[in-house]
Amino acid sequence: MSLTIVELMNPPIYIANHFAERYRELITAALGVDVVISTATSESDVVTNYQGEPIILGRPDFILPLLNTEPPVQWVQSTWAGVTPLINLPFKSYVLTGVKDVFGEQMSEYVLGYALAHELRVLERQRAQSERRWDQSSSSRFAGRTMGIMGTGSIGSHVAKAALGLGLRVLGYNSSGKPIDPFERVYSIESLSTFLRQCDYLVGILPDLAATTNLIDTQALRTMKESSLLINVGRGNLIDEDALCEALATNSIAGAVLDVFKQEPLPEDSPLWTAPNCTITGHVAAVSHPEEIAELFLANYQRFQNSEPLKHVVEFEKGY
Repeated sequence: MSLTIVELMNPPIYIANHFAERYRELITAALGVDVVISTATSESDVVTNYQGEPIILGRPDFILPLLNTEPPVQWVQSTWAGVTPLINLPFKSYVLTGVKDVFGEQMSEYVLGYALAHELRVLERQRAQSERRWDQSSSSRFAGRTMGIMGTGSIGSHVAKAALGLGLRVLGYNSSGKPIDPFERVYSIESLSTFLRQCDYLVGILPDLAATTNLIDTQALRTMKESSLLINVGRGNLIDEDALCEALATNSIAGAVLDVFKQEPLPEDSPLWTAPNCTITGHVAAVSHPEEIAELFLANYQRFQNSEPLKHVVEFEKGY
């Protein structure tokens, strides 16, 4: 039997996530046992276990089937930064909130870690060691280099601040081109080529939108410096993967570090696996830790109880 939606001091919560039981523990510890919490820890149980709770906390791909109809949901809190599966549904009569100010530190460590590894020639030195070869070739430095960050939201701004702290010059790219701290300058689609030509490191942190799909295509890759490193940690739709394989094969750019792809897991027959100077990781640049997401959720839950505006509301028409 479905729950009847009434005004409650502690509205019931439905959690759909592999770590739903951990989320339950954290939320119960904060709110006490008076709040009713139901869970689903596998995708197959999501529909069966849902009892009409007005609040859903979960992975967008898990809760997708719940929102194919018009359930009595009032608020959905995503446990992911990306909410594309939900944006594409026709049912939008609820408040959707995303994850902000959580992944910036992890993303910064990933991006700068791989950029440093590139400059320090870590893989080359490992090969030299395996061959018992004394390698005295020089490393490069960040000094005088420019990092271009595509995406100037909370994550992009965090990466920018971290990069500035290491002496990099930082440029931004977004849909409007409007100035925003801490970027020296922000570019838009009209000035994409000018932006790309300056980048020693190009970092993708853009949402999955029609306007961002294949933005890094053959022409964009030809515009970049031959010495540039492409790092994509946002969404896989950003890059034309065939064009990137060609660019790497012809040394049009120095290399690529990819954490996100158009199809995940990356198929075994994808040419990216063997593309020269291409590093592949399995969508691990920023992981949703229950402790961090639960803290964000609880702050919004209190706002929901008090009929206050929620933080990090996703605008369906924008897609983020």
